[in-house]
Parts: sequence; C-alpha cells; structure tokens
Amino acid sequence: MISFFCFLLLLSSPNSGKSVTFSQDSRVNTLVRKHIESNQVTPVNGYRINIFFQSGNHSRTSAMNAQNAFSDRFPNMKSYVSFEEPYFRVNVGNFRTRLEAAAALQNLKLIYPQAYVIRDVLNVRDLLEITTVGTDYDDDF
Repeated sequence: MISFFCFLLLLSSPNSGKSVTFSQDSRVNTLVRKHIESNQVTPVNGYRINIFFQSGNHSRTSAMNAQNAFSDRFPNMKSYVSFEEPYFRVNVGNFRTRLEAAAALQNLKLIYPQAYVIRDVLNVRDLLEITTVGTDYDDDF
C-alpha cells in the first residue's frame, strides 16, 4: 500500500526542470516528408466514366463548360478534364471496380446518354474521398 502512494507521489511531482533532448540528422525529416508525399500520390488502377469528348477549335472551352455543369449537378463526384490529342475529355468518378462504375453509369446515362466506362489511373488521395455509390444520384433525376 505504501509503495502505491509512493508511485502516485512520483507521478504527481513536477519534472523539476529536467528535460530530454533528442538529436537527429536533418535528413531524417526530409526522408519522412518524401515518404509521406510518395504515399499520397501513389497511382492505383481503376475506372472512371467518360461523359464528354470533343476536338476542334473550342473543344477546351466546351470541356470546361461540361465539367462545370457536371460539378453543379453532382457536387460530390469528382470530375477531371484531360487532353489526349486531338480530344479534350471529361471523366468523372473514382471507382476501384468496373462494377461500381457500371452502377453509377446507369444513373448518369439518363443525362449523358453517350457516357461510357473507361480504365484510368486513380490517385490514392482521390480514393480516400470516395463516398458510397448508389442512391446518392437517384434524387437528382
């Protein structure tokens, strides 16, 4: 019993000015930062839905307009504009499986009848922001 009170006394007493100092090579922080950055942008194979592609003089502007219209209608689904010569494309969503993409495609086809599923490389950071796919889109139709 007395040892228990001594233990409590030791825990409650201040450190009386004692401190611990850690010394480490400055390169350790650099390595840790690089490791964190590399894990945040690791590419993962997945699927997206293409809702727009066009080539021509005003295709970039049209792609940006299509992306903005999509984002206004579906604020919870990410959209991406890309250029693969000669087309500007708007791809939406971040799906790990074709089945997930196909489920979302069924809902999007009502507004974008030309939409189709494509294979794409996804970033881990984007995957962490994924919400469940399904009835979220049904309310908008």
